Amino acid sequence: MSHTLILPKGKGRPPTHPVDRLRTRLWFHVVKLRSGLLSAYAIEMKLDEERIRKGDSDINRPKKWESYRDGKKVPSDAPGPRNAIDQAESWFPGTARWFRSPIWPVLRGEKQDRFSIENALRQLQPEVVEILFEPEPREYETQSRPRSFDAECMERLFKLGSFDCLVASVLCVALSEEIASPGLRKTALHLYLELQASLKNQPEIQLFYPELFSCIDMRCKHWAYPLPNQRMDVVIFWQGYQEHLEKQERAKDAQADDNRETGC
Repeated sequence: MSHTLILPKGKGRPPTHPVDRLRTRLWFHVVKLRSGLLSAYAIEMKLDEERIRKGDSDINRPKKWESYRDGKKVPSDAPGPRNAIDQAESWFPGTARWFRSPIWPVLRGEKQDRFSIENALRQLQPEVVEILFEPEPREYETQSRPRSFDAECMERLFKLGSFDCLVASVLCVALSEEIASPGLRKTALHLYLELQASLKNQPEIQLFYPELFSCIDMRCKHWAYPLPNQRMDVVIFWQGYQEHLEKQERAKDAQADDNRETGC
């Protein structure tokens, strides 16, 4: 009897995580918005013009920015002159924060300890850090302590309404896992749900919020307790929550119409 020997395949390059594809597409979109340029080709001409060779009848160019636009290729963030994130940042300040946001490791499911998460929170925009942390370190301490993530903190972040406020809510959900805090998780998830309506209309996020919110929903599950010693993870999808809010608004409008008709 003959046997066919099946050799193991080489490892090769690991597949690109879907979160990194989303991350790249969103970052490219922000670069496009900040630059005012109309296409990936225009961005490439701006940032990589020296690498484009023009022949008599055609143009030979890397086309990497089209790959970033479509999420087919994720830029390497290794130090060096060809780092596309740094290239874009040098021309269009503020774009690198979108690619390097600490939200992406959480959405990829990477495990982080409490101190890593708190350090990530400290890297957010100053307005968010001011809400989340005490103004000065205490005596004999090198870093300021986190404030209590309570209703007042949530309200201030909701009013600020930036992308980093969303990032803060996701990081706090991850932190609640590390410190086993149902209260922190409940407040952080409530902030995430409340931020959805305003964030989905922001130019940077408008094209990507269905994918982004769906990724968050799957990573940031709600905790339910059928019994005191039994916990269940529950996914509340953003579509259902938004439909709930829309029904509430319609009910309020209908009640207001009824009141006007009856003179109440």
